[in-house]
Amino acid sequence: MPRNSYSSTEFHKDWVYAVGKPFRSLDGTPASWAPGQPQQYGEEHAHIATPSNAEHYSAPAALNADESLIAVGIEHDVYVYTTDTQQPALHQVLKGHVSRVDVLEFHPTDPDVLVSCAMCYSGNPDEAPPTIIFWSLKEQRQRGQLTQDQTAQLGNYAAQAVVNRLNDPNQKLSSTWTITQDKLEALGQDFSKAIEAQHFTSQTRRNVSLHGRLAPSFGSQIFNCNGKSMAFEPGDSPRSNGDDKFNICIYDTTAHSVRLTLVGHRDAIMWIGFSPNDEFIASVSWDETFRIWSHATGELLYTFRSTHENWTGAFSKDSRFFAATSGEGRLWVWDLVHGIEVLSYAFSDSRSHEWCRALDWSPDGSELALGAGHLGRIMVLNIKRQELVQNRVLSTQKLPKDVQHRAGSFMEVHTIRYLSEKAFGRKLLSRTTGDNAVEVYDMDENRLWRFAPSEGNEEWCGSTLVLERQGLIVSVDKEAIRFWRLPKMGEVE
Repeated sequence: MPRNSYSSTEFHKDWVYAVGKPFRSLDGTPASWAPGQPQQYGEEHAHIATPSNAEHYSAPAALNADESLIAVGIEHDVYVYTTDTQQPALHQVLKGHVSRVDVLEFHPTDPDVLVSCAMCYSGNPDEAPPTIIFWSLKEQRQRGQLTQDQTAQLGNYAAQAVVNRLNDPNQKLSSTWTITQDKLEALGQDFSKAIEAQHFTSQTRRNVSLHGRLAPSFGSQIFNCNGKSMAFEPGDSPRSNGDDKFNICIYDTTAHSVRLTLVGHRDAIMWIGFSPNDEFIASVSWDETFRIWSHATGELLYTFRSTHENWTGAFSKDSRFFAATSGEGRLWVWDLVHGIEVLSYAFSDSRSHEWCRALDWSPDGSELALGAGHLGRIMVLNIKRQELVQNRVLSTQKLPKDVQHRAGSFMEVHTIRYLSEKAFGRKLLSRTTGDNAVEVYDMDENRLWRFAPSEGNEEWCGSTLVLERQGLIVSVDKEAIRFWRLPKMGEVE
């Protein structure tokens, strides 16, 4: 008998990897595994164990400009690790946020500068507002930090001092104030937490911070190419699915001041990005508009419209074209020189309204790769011919029959990226929720790499980074940062 409901937890226990439609070569041959593939956790080239992050579905991660450091948000803190796989190590811990860290991004040209954001999604007015913090890693390391032992000693000292004061005859209390040892220790722990919080609040007062939010997902670009401009949304988040002002501020990271405010969106902004030539800023919103702005002046240049909530966007590498998707299952491409639509492509039928929230242009601009929200579907569209050259789809056939029709919704492609052709050749990287594996497809050799949890994997969707210089793919999960070997151009496997 079919189940009335099916949870993501149940799905992750049941899931067994299977492919319905594989990647294929031009002659229709299904892709084969590269030598030594597929691989599972425990078979990686190297890994760094991280503090448990089990309370949350995912964690942000970022790689700095010279590929020497990886930052990972774990609860309220940012853990920074070295990428030397011969001797990976914790570099430092950044403390200052008072709620979960949701977004991390390194400055694109300065490997020492990191930006973090705690979004404070709860909306509780008693909690801290959404906060963006700028960090100089070198300065943070030079500042004195209280150790856990020191804060514990101070907490115990404060607790004992309170008890002594209450029992002082000069206080003239009506009775002796008593406390058990376990209650005294608990009081000391409370004092330790308060002391630690105040210490880090004091430390970060010297950091530049903003009351606002960074775009958290769907491939948004926080910085322009040289890092002199940063896009953020000011203040608390307005109510989405309504009619409110959703503005975008362009922040001058050198002068540390807002240079432009882009006004016009009336619902939640899903994606923000800068064109590679720094001429344009694009924004994608649930208000059924895609907007193109001048990066120099903030002038609204074009407003393109859909009939549904919109999700993500991407500039072509030459900045001439802008592509974007909506929840009605459609991809658009516009020519930004003339402000005209050059492509409107339906990748799902009108009944399913399958969304696509991962998107990337091929380096030569001839193709667009799309990651869909159902069954781990990956599409590669030839722009000129307006036809799919790849249509990879996973399968639920190995799951219990009574849930196969429901399970596809747990497998959304949340990351898709063409790798550097100079470093790796023509390869496409993807990561899918539910399956939680990183996969890399070689388009020339028709081969596949897969780095995955074991079957019955955890309900966790991690970040994925690429170390081009070392030839490594980095996957972040709730237990570790894992480094996987991927052959570079000219390397023999």
